[in-house]
Amino acid sequence: MANRKKTKTPPTEEERRAEFLKRRRTGLGGSDVGAIMGVNQYKDSLDVYMDKVSPPEDTDNPNMERGRMLEPVASLLYELRTGRRLRTGKFRRNRDHPYLIGSPDRIINPIGRKPYEVTENSPGVLEIKTANRFILKKMQEEGLPKSYILQLQHYMGLCGTEWGAFAVLCADPWQFLTFTVEFDEELYLRVREVLERFWADHVEAKVPPVPAPVDYGDSKEVTADMAITIFEPGKELAQWEKNVDLFREAQAMMKLGEEAKAFAKEKLTELMTLGTGIYEGGGARIHYKKQGGRKGFDTRSLRAMQPIDPIAMAVLLEKAGLGLDDIEVLFDEARLDLDQFVTTGNSFKTFRMYDSKEIL
Repeated sequence: MANRKKTKTPPTEEERRAEFLKRRRTGLGGSDVGAIMGVNQYKDSLDVYMDKVSPPEDTDNPNMERGRMLEPVASLLYELRTGRRLRTGKFRRNRDHPYLIGSPDRIINPIGRKPYEVTENSPGVLEIKTANRFILKKMQEEGLPKSYILQLQHYMGLCGTEWGAFAVLCADPWQFLTFTVEFDEELYLRVREVLERFWADHVEAKVPPVPAPVDYGDSKEVTADMAITIFEPGKELAQWEKNVDLFREAQAMMKLGEEAKAFAKEKLTELMTLGTGIYEGGGARIHYKKQGGRKGFDTRSLRAMQPIDPIAMAVLLEKAGLGLDDIEVLFDEARLDLDQFVTTGNSFKTFRMYDSKEIL
């Protein structure tokens, strides 16, 4: 009797969940990035640290379950609305930086035409989110949360794509939004540097972090303007196009007004032969004054000096055996003089015109 080939039993949902929790502790994933960078309103860097050094714990809740159940629906809607074909995303780990991990929801297959200007003919990364009506309204008004955009930048860097997208589904009321985001290499490298330090200085060193917002350096500011909401054909798009035309007309009128204003200001200044002072005539009083340079702070030079986090350093020194009094003395001697970073700009002249009747 011929030997029958044994078929491998697929893992159960519980087994897949347990494997996911175990693997999540081996690196920093997309959902960790916003918390480490200090822009996630639901968790911070200390939560991420405890998640990596503590035994696996399933913190599943109804919202997470709803998200998993609606994920295939949102995926199908994205395909129908955009004409793009999707495939399931797989777990990924950066070979050169093994602490960087991630499991994108979907990979967007390339097609033979350009769906949006930023995508070209290349694959992308799709993240799927489910939202209630209040969160959806906030996204419509303000764009994507910063933590979402950082998560997608992380996945795009892992997958080597030049663009990514979000599919946001609200089941009640039935609404669906898509956001397209370009890959920002400068931002990605800056975030990767922060993740590298977090993994080495805290997770591997077993030193709890002090939650705080992280400076993005000279990278582009992470705002919702980086996200693109695509209006679908219909009444809403027609209203959008009508008001876009109205806004452009207003912009053109404002430009002409600003040019006329600048021309008149130049001519009035030429007539002020005594230089700065107060001039009156034609029902107007003009204050033409010289102002000192504005005070500023040179954050670039401060970053270049790489100042040390005093709280984290105190923890390390205490672990090394130094007493609190010795640590305080060291900090007093090494305290950074912030006045050296204060800057003063060039002086300038101000031009303000008032109605003489209003002054009286």
